Amino acid sequence: MIVTLPAPAPPAAPAPALRLPRRRRSGRSPAGPVEAALADLAAARATGTLYASAGALHLADGAVVDADSPAAPGVEALLTGCGRLTGPQWAAQLAACAGTGRTLAEQLVGAGHVSFGELQLCQLTAVLDAAYVVLSRPEGDGGEPSFVPGSAPLLTLDRPMSVRELRVAVGRRRALLDRVWPSPQLDAVAVRRRPGTVPRGCTRRRQAVLEAADGHRTPTEIALLLGRSAYGTVLDVRHLAARGLVEPGGLTAAPPALPPRSAAPPGSAAPPAYDPSDPHVALLLRIRAGLEARL
Repeated sequence: MIVTLPAPAPPAAPAPALRLPRRRRSGRSPAGPVEAALADLAAARATGTLYASAGALHLADGAVVDADSPAAPGVEALLTGCGRLTGPQWAAQLAACAGTGRTLAEQLVGAGHVSFGELQLCQLTAVLDAAYVVLSRPEGDGGEPSFVPGSAPLLTLDRPMSVRELRVAVGRRRALLDRVWPSPQLDAVAVRRRPGTVPRGCTRRRQAVLEAADGHRTPTEIALLLGRSAYGTVLDVRHLAARGLVEPGGLTAAPPALPPRSAAPPGSAAPPAYDPSDPHVALLLRIRAGLEARL
């Protein structure tokens, strides 16, 4: 008796490789060369440092483990700025871990200067600060990014962030800034308190920013002075701008008007068409800023 066996099923086609979104930002504007290169490196599971004009992103196996930028305080600036360490203490810890096989994180925690959780929170703040600066630089500004394989930073995130997670986090920060005050004119210029204004109901955190806004310091310089997050300081400045309390340094006029609706780039959310110098609008902005500060 001859038994006919069924023909073997053809092998299943391999699943297509996961491709990250390309040429699109976390926001709605087109991606720049840094985000495009970052997506390539994530897909290739690369390890090394991506250098851009505004800073650098460090990757391990395609995930982001660190980021730094001259326009954002790093872990050292955050820890020394808030008083957890002095400059000499930081230098001593760097020297102590050289040649011992211990990482800088192990040295700082082992010496009792910070707990592991505090250090990781500080590192995450520094990474998101720097990544926001690097990914928000306009396309084509400073030329194409470059990648150096194999380099490793002194401090890394205990839980690396995927490129997708990083872009989503940066997109949320952009959106929050736009909700508070949809105009970036004060983000990178020296700011000062508007003459004759009274900061009623201002939180202590924003009061400190307001006192440091002397007409010569930018939000980044204020962040370095206070030992705070650069992004958080920009957010505070936008809150103060929404209340009519700050203006560009050296000016005596009202804060710059928001760009008209027609000036919004294609595909982006257009800012509201209103005049912040209108006293009724200024009152509504102050009410909104006060309510958001209490959320």
